Amino acid sequence: MNSWTAVVTHALQHSQLAAGFADAFLKSFVILIVAGGVCLCWRRGAASARHLVWFLAVAGLLFLPGLSRLLPAWPRPLWAVGTHADSGNELTLTLEFVPAKATTASLHPTPGSSPAATIPSLGAAQGAGGQRLATQVHASWAAGILAVWLSGAVIILLSVAVGRLRLRALRRAAQPPANAEWFALLRLLGDQLRVRRRVTLLQSADDVIPATWGWWQPVILLPAETDEWSPERRRVVLLHELAHVKRWDCLTQMITRLACAVYWFNPLVWVAARRLCIERERACDDWVLNGGCKASDYAAHLVEIARTFRRVPQVAAIAMARSSNLETRIASIVDASRARRAPSALLAALCCVGVLAFVAAVAAQKPEANPPARAANAKPWFDARLRAFFTAKARQAHHLADLDKKPVAPEVWPYFEAGARGDWETATNLWVAMRQRAHQYKGTTADDTLDTVWGPILETDLAWEQFANWKEKYVLAYGNDIIKSIPPGSIYFGGTDPGRGVITAMSESHAEGKPFFTITQNALADSTYLDYLRAMYGPTIYTPTAEDSSKCFNEFMIDVQRRFTLKKLKPGEDVRMKDGQIHVSGQVAIMSINGVLTKIIFDRNLDREFYVEESFPLDWMYPYLSPNGLIMKVNRQPLPRLSDELVQRDHEYWSRYLRPMLGDWLNYDTSVAEVAAFAEKVYLKHDLGGFTGDPQFVEDMWAQKAFSKLRTSIAGNYSWRSTNATTPDEKERMTKEADFAFRQAFALCPTSPEALFRYVNLLVTSNRADDARLLAGTSLKLDPQNAVVKALLENLKNFTPKK
Repeated sequence: MNSWTAVVTHALQHSQLAAGFADAFLKSFVILIVAGGVCLCWRRGAASARHLVWFLAVAGLLFLPGLSRLLPAWPRPLWAVGTHADSGNELTLTLEFVPAKATTASLHPTPGSSPAATIPSLGAAQGAGGQRLATQVHASWAAGILAVWLSGAVIILLSVAVGRLRLRALRRAAQPPANAEWFALLRLLGDQLRVRRRVTLLQSADDVIPATWGWWQPVILLPAETDEWSPERRRVVLLHELAHVKRWDCLTQMITRLACAVYWFNPLVWVAARRLCIERERACDDWVLNGGCKASDYAAHLVEIARTFRRVPQVAAIAMARSSNLETRIASIVDASRARRAPSALLAALCCVGVLAFVAAVAAQKPEANPPARAANAKPWFDARLRAFFTAKARQAHHLADLDKKPVAPEVWPYFEAGARGDWETATNLWVAMRQRAHQYKGTTADDTLDTVWGPILETDLAWEQFANWKEKYVLAYGNDIIKSIPPGSIYFGGTDPGRGVITAMSESHAEGKPFFTITQNALADSTYLDYLRAMYGPTIYTPTAEDSSKCFNEFMIDVQRRFTLKKLKPGEDVRMKDGQIHVSGQVAIMSINGVLTKIIFDRNLDREFYVEESFPLDWMYPYLSPNGLIMKVNRQPLPRLSDELVQRDHEYWSRYLRPMLGDWLNYDTSVAEVAAFAEKVYLKHDLGGFTGDPQFVEDMWAQKAFSKLRTSIAGNYSWRSTNATTPDEKERMTKEADFAFRQAFALCPTSPEALFRYVNLLVTSNRADDARLLAGTSLKLDPQNAVVKALLENLKNFTPKK
């Protein structure tokens, strides 16, 4: 697939271009069918009235796409057209009649949902909103169809251009008539018709049929033999051609040709163009008949002109007599029962208003909240909040780019612009294109034109992903409750995607450190992120320098080499000896370096308070940590112990916090078996009988994982203190609190690997293997394909408690 096809295919897959194309096709059919019906009912009326109806309908087609975007949707549309990008390069096109009110759809489907479950891939289906038809095509085929349409439009426009060139040749070869009587007659008839534009009269050297062209500077071309015509024939010919000028027929013809170029695939548009031509000639015939010419004489003149003179093909002019429709035209001329008078100005105005109102009504046929490529006509709940965040991050990115004075990738500014206007699908498509070249992801080709502004780009995407997937009330509770627990001016380490993405988006100004400075501890080993931090916070707080980073790496490598020799590597450290050199890789190693860099930030900013939303545990922090609402505080000095008051406050806070989510049933005395039974009943069987918590929370896996992670982190701190307790009483107290917090974390999300593994570790060290096996088995029921949990359960089956 060449690059052009790939670009078009991607645009069709991830935008509503295909849907807009199909929608315009359908609406153009409706408009032209109704226009044809009106003209059929008005067939005994004046030809000029029918011409007006046809012209307004055809001209309305050109405004149809714009009106469809700008006009508000009907509360209950009669049909809706949409597209959906399926897996691979498949594109599903749907047509739904009398659709139900649409709901906003996430571009990141919630876990367990499938796009295929919402849009059938082929055939018809009966949904809650009405009859739905759907078909699935490969996006490359859709790109081919687009190319065919574009080719057809270009060919038609080229034919018009060729016609214009041939007219210029005709005009150069023609001369003004030698007989001055023609000009006197032209002035006389022009005054009668009140033609205000200057009309050029020319005589051809050939025997061509009389013709008119030029809507602003009209030209009338006469054949060579006109000097032999009778005064009557001269009069009817000029009167007919001046009627075209009076009626602006050359302009309406040009607009009709443009509509044919755009809608050439619709056969009705060619029918409409044909009917416009017929009604136009009949309307001019009516002007001649109303001017006093007898119908029989005028018919005879037309027949003789059509028989004697030839029509010049491929010219953009209006010929007086076409042999193709001459018979019906003569019949109309001699039919005395037909109306000849053009509609009054009032009637014409009413006709214009009626037709244009109908075109607008058809254009507004769309779902009230249909989510197309440009994000959604009805904006999601987070639209205004996230648009403001994109705007702020765009300013920051421009500032960073100005400081660096290096070019940035071409997608960057369109990405921020799309987010600032709420065009979420375009923003997502551009993000995907940039992500494939971001240095921080495996398997990508690094693009240094993204490095300077990657921080703002990543933070906007993290915010989008969280906002688009959570239930509104839970993501807002998560962000608000963390933010209000941190005093202004503090430094906050946000480790997980929600811990970083939600908080940066909901802060007053992340770039200005309002209300606090947000840093992710997970990226400190990345020199690009450190550059970003220094540019953003450097003048206000101390951020690690390149020398700090290099020193941390060297010290870590020396320590690893020492522990490698002593065979005291940490679990998960991937250390290998190759060609006499130590090679370190993996997450554990990176987080070890990140941990040292966080300690530098902590030690060098003595006037700041510190708080952390943990991702991976950082060993040095454990003695400094204490519960602080949903997250933890990093105290300035190590805490020998956590006071009873602090532990009790944390216990009551989380019990109160989880009560609306899970119900009021989990306390110190709740057994592991009861927790496992709850998880199986609510999350696996979806049995909410007797459940006093929030059913919305049970449906929100993103919220489950995030809140479980927060509680697991605090439980992990209790567990660390239990392991390092100096007295049996302290060990028992911390073990009890860790056990309770882990049970809460598991109840929040039984499929969380971290909550499961850390709790199992506590249970095993406490010789409670049966409880550990029960939890692992319950988690495996909920996530049966999880190979890691399967392995854990097998190990637990073979576990022998210590005596």
